[in-house]
Amino acid sequence: MRFSCQDRESRRAGALVSLSRNPGFAGIAVAAIASCLLCGCHHKPAPPERVQWPVMSTLAAVSVPASAVGELPACRDQVQVAFSEVEQHFSVFSSSSDLGRVNAAAGSSAFSLLSPDVAAVLRKALRLAEESHGVFDPTIGPLMAVWGFRGEQPLHVPDSNALAIARACVGWTNVIWNPLETNKIRLATAGMRLDLGGIAKGYAVDLAFAHLRQAGCADFMIDLGGNLRAYGEAFPGRGGWLAGIRNPFDRNLLLGSICLTNGESMATSGNYERFVELDGHHYAHIMDPRTGRPAEGVASVTVLAPSGLQCDGLSATLFILGPQDGRNFLLRSKPECEALWVPDQQPFRLVMTPGFARRFRPLPAFQRKITVLP
Repeated sequence: MRFSCQDRESRRAGALVSLSRNPGFAGIAVAAIASCLLCGCHHKPAPPERVQWPVMSTLAAVSVPASAVGELPACRDQVQVAFSEVEQHFSVFSSSSDLGRVNAAAGSSAFSLLSPDVAAVLRKALRLAEESHGVFDPTIGPLMAVWGFRGEQPLHVPDSNALAIARACVGWTNVIWNPLETNKIRLATAGMRLDLGGIAKGYAVDLAFAHLRQAGCADFMIDLGGNLRAYGEAFPGRGGWLAGIRNPFDRNLLLGSICLTNGESMATSGNYERFVELDGHHYAHIMDPRTGRPAEGVASVTVLAPSGLQCDGLSATLFILGPQDGRNFLLRSKPECEALWVPDQQPFRLVMTPGFARRFRPLPAFQRKITVLP
């Protein structure tokens, strides 16, 4: 990588990140702005061009270098096709989607047919559930619903009886595959609900990435609700795309940046994205299947991984596990991935894996707040 970035550009990025804020869209890392402002150089090349649109209950975007602005409409079209395909098959709100049909038949002895893509993603989700000992669980749907995080009722704290009923319907080991037809499954318990919201956006980014590469696109960054994946470079000769990482305690500011190269992906999960605040208590949308309650103790976690699907699933998993248990999990199961945690406590700290620390470019205010896990 060849960058000649100055601290003053980093400060400007932190100050100007609010320019791309959109109500209800807190999760996005400000990739294009960070690429432009954090890479401030002597001759100030034109910043990347970016187009965004609403999809999958969030905002999607694709960015290309200024020199390739003519390719932006075609890139957008390719990404939109991929995202629409994922939304069609993975939606938990549509009775005709793959997940809608499976959930409607929960408790039945009949098997439901999944499309090959949904089956492949579900297998990976179940593998992560196994590796994490149920910290990640694709049958989390009943808990998300009972808390109101799926929009079927207002956000609220459920009573103990409702919570117990929902918890009894959660369990990844109760997803049964048909031994004779590999794309058919059934949910063993009535009331079970698959919910791949913790991994589907990452898969959508990977699918869009594949579409752009197959179309011959050489330099781009895809962003789906803060799930990023990049290829090529934002500026000629500078080796990648800088992606900004939000400060979870002040969403208008950045903590710093990471340079994404060679198709890498980055995703951030934070307790500021969707939450309910009742009786002075802040409940995040990231559910711990072991307790049936929203995870606590972490304000945000950022994951760096080779693919969007890995990033998306790991961001929720590592949010629940916290820094030390999360670090142990990565060493045991995902050594190719790195992470940054911001504990939900004071004094303010940034806790990260050694590989993340080597690549993280903090703003000056946070340089002395970093703890690197052994």
